[in-house]
Parts: sequence; structure tokens; C-alpha cells
Amino acid sequence: MKRYISLLFGCVCCCLAATITTSCSDSYMEELNTDESKVAKIDPNAQLTTALLQTYGDFSLMDTYRNYITGFTQHFAGGWNVTNYAGAVHFENDIARRIWDRYYEVSVKNLVDAIHNSEDKPNLNAALRIHRVFLIAVLADTYGDVPCEEAGLGYISGISTPKYDTVEELYSWFFTELDACVAQLGTGTDRISGDVTSLGGDVTKWKQYANSLRMRYAMRISDVAPARAQQEFEKAMAGGYITTAADEAYVIYSDSPYTFYDGANEYDFRTNALSEILYGQDPSSPTFVSSTLFYQLQNTGDPRLYRICRHYYNIKRSQIKPDKEQNIDLTDDVLAYFASRNIGEEPCNVGAAWYDNWMDVITIDNIPTLAKWAEMDANTYDNSDYRARATRPSLNIDFEMPSCPGILITAAEVQFLLAEAKTMGWNVEGDAQSHYEAGVRLSMEMLNSHYLTSNKITDDEVNTFLANNPLGANPKQTINTQAWILHLMNPSEAWANMRRSDYPAVLDRTRLATFPGDGFVYDDPDLSMPTRLRYPELELQYNSVNYNAAIQRMGGKDNWHNRLWWDTADLNVQDTFTPPFGKGYEE
Repeated sequence: MKRYISLLFGCVCCCLAATITTSCSDSYMEELNTDESKVAKIDPNAQLTTALLQTYGDFSLMDTYRNYITGFTQHFAGGWNVTNYAGAVHFENDIARRIWDRYYEVSVKNLVDAIHNSEDKPNLNAALRIHRVFLIAVLADTYGDVPCEEAGLGYISGISTPKYDTVEELYSWFFTELDACVAQLGTGTDRISGDVTSLGGDVTKWKQYANSLRMRYAMRISDVAPARAQQEFEKAMAGGYITTAADEAYVIYSDSPYTFYDGANEYDFRTNALSEILYGQDPSSPTFVSSTLFYQLQNTGDPRLYRICRHYYNIKRSQIKPDKEQNIDLTDDVLAYFASRNIGEEPCNVGAAWYDNWMDVITIDNIPTLAKWAEMDANTYDNSDYRARATRPSLNIDFEMPSCPGILITAAEVQFLLAEAKTMGWNVEGDAQSHYEAGVRLSMEMLNSHYLTSNKITDDEVNTFLANNPLGANPKQTINTQAWILHLMNPSEAWANMRRSDYPAVLDRTRLATFPGDGFVYDDPDLSMPTRLRYPELELQYNSVNYNAAIQRMGGKDNWHNRLWWDTADLNVQDTFTPPFGKGYEE
């Protein structure tokens, strides 16, 4: 401050000495008012880092994933948020808009700017463009027609009201853009130093990643444009794709304390915010596993059942990051209690909160692990609400660690894509059964490598599961049900692939109970699961012409039951649901 004042005073003196006929030079004033701690131009590598980390690291946009998308996929149910929004089929603009707002405000804007400023860096430029395709695909698969060609060009071209490209146009662009990026990678000597993924800036791995994405998007359009889908899939295969776990693509996050909304506001994306929000913001809001997922795993003898589902008493759990001590694992005690009473677990149905259809509360004398704690502090460790919560299966906290990977695409997914492509007669080497088995094996190995901190799945367990669960007479259902389990921590792809394949057969939301007395909002007469999210309401105010054009293409209403271009049929639902314990369909 003293230096600033003295310089300013010197400038004034100079001006006065010149009898006020001249002024301080423009160059002098420009130098004086330049903050040397700030850069005039952002490094495109830094912008790539920001965009990659935001993919799963932005806590605020994860509200949309937790409250809507993980409920639509029926992976999770029972928590208040997923029950009130997805479970009650209740639209809330402030929740639904967050993926749109945050990706366009931060990542897309950064990527477009960085692409514009990296034309002399072909490898980096290609990586930036590949991630832009990934994010635009998430936006399009979530909302439908979205801005792309003109998005993020406000500063560069002065376009403040970008047009909405149709989903069909976008998918055609995905193929063209990814093909061009693969051709461009390796043509320069520049390093992709801003890469914070498992690809490590390796141009060969980025090529494999781009081709694998192209295979995913080709399969997405296989029902609506089968010839184009086959052509793009086979061309991507020929270019080389992800075949092993060592080559799969995921964002790397740090084992740092959770930051919640404050971190998102400050663009602190270092930790996996999807894991963070599934852990919950307080001890009363853990993530419960939906009965759809629970029974799928249980009925097929899947060894992942109690690797994914656990029973916790968590009244004093850490909010810095999950801890093993105060997330007291009562799984063995609870299962022993159920067995002794000849009863079973009652996982939460879609649309029900954990306290609906209340179970008999397990008493402390039936929980030996917790009883030891209660002897020291009964007020804390013998709380009936928390004992009741502990009887519902919830998500293993191993999936809720800050350093969990942010999945982009895995070797397991690619194997499932190859398996399904083979069943459709596409030119794929090998047989569908082998690709399916490889996909299942890689899926379980991925849990061992990236999530499970103990009690790893054994080879014998995998072999037994595969022997008892072959590809079968309906390979499309078998393959895509396994893909759905694989995508547990990749909600956007789980939802998109469900709508494309129409599997797994999920619970019919319209035949499950509602609980208006608990304060849940039921404002949609159609309780079937939505197939897209509505556009942010502010789009009508700030981009009305393009917004209205997109609405007209949907028939004049922003209808979240309107299927996307590639979604040609309704999702399959289970005709009957009579669980051995708990509540089934209402007749």
C-alpha cells in the first residue's frame, strides 16, 4: 500500500510540475494499475484440469445426481432427498438445473476458451475437445436438445443466447469430433500436463478412451439408427479401445477433507463429490440401497451384495470424511438377528423413506457390537432412531471416500458393449458369452481395486456367480442388468443406458405406495419415472427464442416424461413384486 501511495503521489507531482498541461503517460498508468500476481491469459492445461475435476468434484451439481438420477435408476431409495424428488416424482427447478448450470458456467466455458487458445498444441487441444464431448453428452442425455455449437462463445464471439442443437445432431457431431481428435492425437510434441485422469497424458491411452466413448455413443443410437451405429462402432473398434483395467479412464481425486457447498463455490474440486453427497451431510442422512438393487443382487447370489450393502450405526460419524470407528458396522449382528427370528431385510422401496413401513426396532441386547459402546454411553449408543436406521441396508462407506475415482469409462463397460454388439450381428471378434463373462469379472475386479478396503471378492466367488448366471435366452437383459450394477457410481451413464436398453426391469413406480402424510410433494399425476429433466426455468427468461424452439420440437411442453431421440421404447418393469419381507406392489 505504501508503494502504491508513493507512486501515485509521484505521478501527481510530475503532472503538477508540467503546469497541468500534460498527464501521466498511458503506459505508466497501465503499468501502475497492473496486478502482477494475476496472469493475462489462462494456461489451457489448467483449464483442462478444472474441467476434468469438476466432472465428479463439484458438490453443488451432485444434488441433481443424488435427488433425481440415482432415484430414477433405482440404485438408491429411502433417504429423504431421493424420496422427495425422484421417489415422489416431484419437480424442483433448483435441484434439476444444477448439472446444466454448473457444467455450462465452469467446464464448458473453460473448455471452449482453452480449445480456442490451444491450436498450437494438438495433443492438448484434442484432449480438451474429447472432454467437451463427454460433458455435452451428459447434458444431452440428461436434458435433451442442448447448446453445443454456440455454447461458451460469449467472450470469443459475443454469442450470449446459444441455439439448442438437437440430440440427433449432437450424436452425429460426437462421432465426427471424436474421430478427428483420435487422428490429431500424437501429431504434436506438446504434453497434456493438465491431465488429472488415469490416462496420465498418454496420447495412446487418450486415443483408446476416445474410441471407447465412440463405442458407447454408437450403442446408444443402435435402436434409432442401427446402420450408423454399427458403422461407428466398428470404426471405433478398429482404431483401438480400452481392453484392460490398466487403460480405463477415470478422474483421480485426493484423499482430502470434504468441502461441501463452500468448496464448490470456490471451485475446489479435489475430492469426489458424488461419494461425498452419498455419504450425506449429517448422521441422519446416509444413502440407503433400493430394494430393486438389493433383490437383484440377492436373487442371483451376487458376491457384491454385502460388499455394496452394509448396516451401520452412525450417530457420531465424522463429517470430515468417512471413518471406520464411528460408522459402526453392525452387518453381522443385524443378519444374525434376522436369521434368529426367521425374518429378513426390508430394503427401502422406491418412493418410501427409511422410516415408512416401520420395522420392529432391533433392541440393544440383540446387537453385541453396539452393546459394548452402550455400556459406556447409553444416551449416544442406544438411540432407537439410529437402531431402526441400522436395520435398513445402506451403501458401504468404501464407496463414499473422497479419493474414489470419477468414472469416465471402464474396461468392463467396453466388454459389455462388445457382448451386446455381437448379439446384434455386428463384426466383433469372439463370442458374446466370453465378452459378457469378461465384463462381469472386470466389474468385480474394479470394486476390489478402487473401492473395497477389505473383504475383497475372490476368484472363486466370481466363477461361481458366472456359472450360475450365464448369458441366457435374453442376452440384452442379462448384459444391461450387469452394466446397471457396474454403473452404480456413474449415475449419468446408468440412467442413459437404462433408457436406451430398457433394462434392467425395474419396479413399477405407479404401483408402489405413496406417503403424502410424511410431507412428500406429489405434484405430477404421472408417477412413472421421468425420462429426462426439464430445462432450467431461467432459460425462458434469458434465452427464450432458442428455449421455445426446443420446446416446440417436444410438442410444445417441457415434459420430463418425453423420451429422447435415441430412447425408442418404455423401460421394462417387473410385472410382480412380492418380496419375502416388506411391502410389495399395491393392488
